[in-house]
Amino acid sequence: MSRTVGVTDLLSELPGVAVVGFALVTQLGDFWFAASACLLAYWVGTQTPWLGRGLTRDRAARLLGLLSCAVALAVGLKAVFVLPRPPGAGTASNAHLVPAVLRGVYESMATGDGYGFPSGHATTAVLVWGGFAATLRAGTRRARYAVAGVAVVLVSLSRLVIGVHYLVDVLAGVAIAGTALWVVLTYLHRPDRVFAFAVALALVGVAAGGLTRDMAAGLGLAAGGALAWPFLSSVPEPTRRGAVVTVVLGALSIAVLAVGIAAAESVPPLVALLAGTGMALSLALPLVGERVAKKT
Repeated sequence: MSRTVGVTDLLSELPGVAVVGFALVTQLGDFWFAASACLLAYWVGTQTPWLGRGLTRDRAARLLGLLSCAVALAVGLKAVFVLPRPPGAGTASNAHLVPAVLRGVYESMATGDGYGFPSGHATTAVLVWGGFAATLRAGTRRARYAVAGVAVVLVSLSRLVIGVHYLVDVLAGVAIAGTALWVVLTYLHRPDRVFAFAVALALVGVAAGGLTRDMAAGLGLAAGGALAWPFLSSVPEPTRRGAVVTVVLGALSIAVLAVGIAAAESVPPLVALLAGTGMALSLALPLVGERVAKKT
């Protein structure tokens, strides 16, 4: 089956301002955005303004498990299919419309590298936005899933507009992630089972494509959660002050680990170890945050 359906070429002809706008929209499915949302949900939980109802530690930890599933699925399947992106995916169009000081950031948002099938952004959007819709208790269930659906459509469309995927790439990402989300919400439920599921997905990816840097990161995230969560049943629900302390400590810790991962990118086992440490530390940090908050 040909992937070169002309939708990508057609959408890339939209006005330059629209293309730049969709480069911003695509961040809703990027790993940094999804990881930030899931970490904040876990660290702040029930103290989250307007949305905190339902965000218990256990339910928020499941979101981090879904994030791990998204990474394992996207990276692993790319290694299985090894299908290229559209021509020009590595070049940001309409960069001249962006101020020079922001051009480097724009170019990183509006380009793609590596293999193209399935779309990692579409996969992440379904699992994370769908996971939030299932977890939150704000508004009605129908409204939450409607918001998640709109986010998935916008992210998927943005990947076509900026020219980094073919239509079949995003459709496959949505379908595969939708199936994985259904499995989690129907059968797995608990964070430890979701992390274990992510480990299994990551191991399949390793078997298919070897322990690359990205695959190592995915395996590390899943394994770190699977190993750490069974020992964290005593993590308390957040207080307002404890949540603030946890977020500050978490931001500092993640920044340090991110630098370490970037420095170790040529050594996949070390990347896996650092990513696993980051996930385990993220899950355990509320124990420290709440204790520090009580003493201050």
